[in-house]
Amino acid sequence: MTHRVQALDALRGLAIFAMLLVNNPGSWQHVYAPLLHADWHGLTPTDLVFPGFIFVMGVTLAIQLPKALAASGSKRVCLTALKRGATLVLLGWFLYLFWFNFTVPNYDWINDRLATLRYLGVLQRLGIVYLLTVLLMCTIPPQRYFTVAIGLLVAYWLLMRFVPYSAADGQTYQGLWLHGNSLAAYLDNLLLGASHLYYADASPFAFDPEGLLSTIPAVSSCLLGVVAGRYLITDKRATVQILIVALAGIVIGVALSAWVPVNKALWTPTFVLVTSGIMVCLLWAFMALDTRFSLFKPGHPLLVAGTNSIALYMIAGVLARLLLMIRVDGVTVKYWLYQPITQFIGDPKLASLCFALLFCLICYLPLLWMYRRGIFWRV
Repeated sequence: MTHRVQALDALRGLAIFAMLLVNNPGSWQHVYAPLLHADWHGLTPTDLVFPGFIFVMGVTLAIQLPKALAASGSKRVCLTALKRGATLVLLGWFLYLFWFNFTVPNYDWINDRLATLRYLGVLQRLGIVYLLTVLLMCTIPPQRYFTVAIGLLVAYWLLMRFVPYSAADGQTYQGLWLHGNSLAAYLDNLLLGASHLYYADASPFAFDPEGLLSTIPAVSSCLLGVVAGRYLITDKRATVQILIVALAGIVIGVALSAWVPVNKALWTPTFVLVTSGIMVCLLWAFMALDTRFSLFKPGHPLLVAGTNSIALYMIAGVLARLLLMIRVDGVTVKYWLYQPITQFIGDPKLASLCFALLFCLICYLPLLWMYRRGIFWRV
């Protein structure tokens, strides 16, 4: 069990490091293609990061929740999940509000940030998905987790495919998977308002990539992580069967993509099948490597990051904003630091990547200090 849990922590560490890397290039004008999201439909390595983190959250629940239920009962577990979910949502709101434009005289923070608070986002989705997954695990038998996960994907597809919706001009749409034109976008725009959404200027409907309706398949991603965790982590006898199912999921997802596109922003059913299948294979590979070579020993950077992932995300979020808010010699600290790297390296894309790696290292140092002192931030 030790090697398997360490492999899980390491995979979580890889996911959070990848998240920092792709979110903090030196310049968004100079980024290698694999470190960018797909323009719309499609899949890049970057598109694996967030569903990978949600999948790992599900694997963790497979290990921790049965023990918690046995020790405290479902009511206590659900209340704890509500607290953790709400905390993650509040942390996401904090990061959005942690901004001030010092270059604008009489900057109106109330109207610019508070009045346009982005209700949904990365941490918000993690919190909501965590809570909903725990509630499902407390109400349905483990043998039905996989069936429910697939059922959620089918339900989401049925809604997106067959429920009609209308724009302000009266035109009715149905079954679209377009940027700013889908049932998911329509509901985000209707229920949350354009000013509170990431793609506020999308047409005909503003929407959020971590939107309301796409939370349904995101819960499926987490539940599939629970299913994988039940067998890969707690029961090695089913490893071959789980790998076969994972590979089948990838093949089916790719085959169906001609009709239901693989799309991260809409968290399409095919996106869930492909990314979950890939994550099962990655988790198995990490477990095999650690069992064979004891690769992830205490103090390994991936373990340091994986055992304090939310702390690392918050450190990075605050630091990234400070680098843009604070100015030196008339430019942002980020630009002030990035320019010498560009001049020294020459290649703008390589320089941008080096800045991102340096950013990850700087964020890692306080985490290493916490790890060595046994400080773990459990949200």
